[in-house]
Amino acid sequence: MMANPRLGGFFLVGSLLILGAGKAPAQLHPSVLPPLTPDGHFPRCSAMELAEIGFPDHKHAFTWYGWEVLKDEEGRPYGPGAFCRHKELIPRPDLHIEPDRKVFGQFVLEHNAAYSDCDMLYFMELVDWAWHEVPALIGLSSADTLTMVNPDNNEAYGRLTGYGIWRFYLLEDDRAIMQPWPVLQGRTLDGHAAFMLITDWLLRENLGDALPAWLHQGLVDYCGEHGQHLVNYMAQFRKEGSVLMSPPLVDALLSRGPDPDPQTDREVYRKACYSAFLMVWELVENRGGLQAMREYLDQVSTGRTPDDAAVDVYGLDMAELAASLDPARLGEPGGKNPPLPVPHKQP
Repeated sequence: MMANPRLGGFFLVGSLLILGAGKAPAQLHPSVLPPLTPDGHFPRCSAMELAEIGFPDHKHAFTWYGWEVLKDEEGRPYGPGAFCRHKELIPRPDLHIEPDRKVFGQFVLEHNAAYSDCDMLYFMELVDWAWHEVPALIGLSSADTLTMVNPDNNEAYGRLTGYGIWRFYLLEDDRAIMQPWPVLQGRTLDGHAAFMLITDWLLRENLGDALPAWLHQGLVDYCGEHGQHLVNYMAQFRKEGSVLMSPPLVDALLSRGPDPDPQTDREVYRKACYSAFLMVWELVENRGGLQAMREYLDQVSTGRTPDDAAVDVYGLDMAELAASLDPARLGEPGGKNPPLPVPHKQP
């Protein structure tokens, strides 16, 4: 079946009603769960759906047969397929192309001139897609320019950032050094990385470092629909015990630099990101949706302290709020043995 991100929620509900068995069909895919939209209904998924299907993931459908180019309210194409189709460039006046540099709107992509135009524009399309969606989700925007650098390979990425490939980019001010786009594409994480980068950038542009690390990173992974991949990463660590972390530990691990031991860094970083994602999942899905989150972020961005904004919107200060969202206490929404679907495979 062809999953349509704009119709997925209705298809899922209809399927469950037709089956009438009280159990989600195993063949359903994370892309069929309701997408994240600014004014959507929350919670989007029941405990049964999370336990049988996993977390929503709509960041792969652009690679599937049947994808249709998205259009804005004025009928202009954006996102995957808007700049190149079948490796052929689609000329447009707002896209400026140089051998080693691409500019579209507020976004600049620097890369090795050996790449063809469309090789790099595929990533710019994903950034354009994220730019059309993320600001409305979190109620934040920016007029600044974001420059993205595509290193030649993983070795160059490591030298420039000090990061392993489990960290998708290094963002400093308005400049991001990306994990090489062809590598992200090969790992089927390119769509997630683009949405995560735009979310991260907008949070930093508008709030600086005002948010605790769990909330900042949790929003990055939540808006990037990275949760199911994080669940899948946890599979290799579960035999060693719980993969969940308390909020103070999450904050400590996400606030420091990479661990000097690569394997340790990969494990603790992914675990911390997973717990941060779970905290934000609970906060948004079950405690007011994106409307409450936008109100909170707006208050902080206009000068209120995170504590005051949290008390106003959620009735708890930040320490109390974090404690109430503690994944080590609440557990995983999908249960102790959550499903491990392969999100990039077309259902």
